[in-house]
Amino acid sequence: MEIDIYQWPALTVHQPWAELLISGKKTIEIRKWAPEYRGRIWLHAGLATKPDLDFQFGYHGLYRGGYIGSIRLSAVIPLTPERWTQYRSKHLEQNAFQSGLLAWLMDEPRRFSEPISGRGALSLFRPRHDVQEELIAMERAG
Repeated sequence: MEIDIYQWPALTVHQPWAELLISGKKTIEIRKWAPEYRGRIWLHAGLATKPDLDFQFGYHGLYRGGYIGSIRLSAVIPLTPERWTQYRSKHLEQNAFQSGLLAWLMDEPRRFSEPISGRGALSLFRPRHDVQEELIAMERAG
């Protein structure tokens, strides 16, 4: 059952991870916590920057500090050392395995034609009402 668009939460992801997710190059986000929610989420590109990672992935001047599209969170699964290795090409993380990490399986990314400025937050969060109206309009415009 599809969740009503007015109920979609948002997730802040640092660049270049946000760009890699919205472009479909990264399909797993690594987190230490598991939400109960499954379905579409607004993807917010955080303000924090890691120039070495931008360079590693060949990016320069990525958008920060707003919403860049939506993506579907389809599942959350615990990572084992075997899964860590198996999913390496999907999460693009080069660090060694750490216990307690979870793989958020993401699919169906939809990039906005223009980013929408707005504040991010920790965890899944609800965008401000005025920003949410802009997000919905952009999503529906396709």
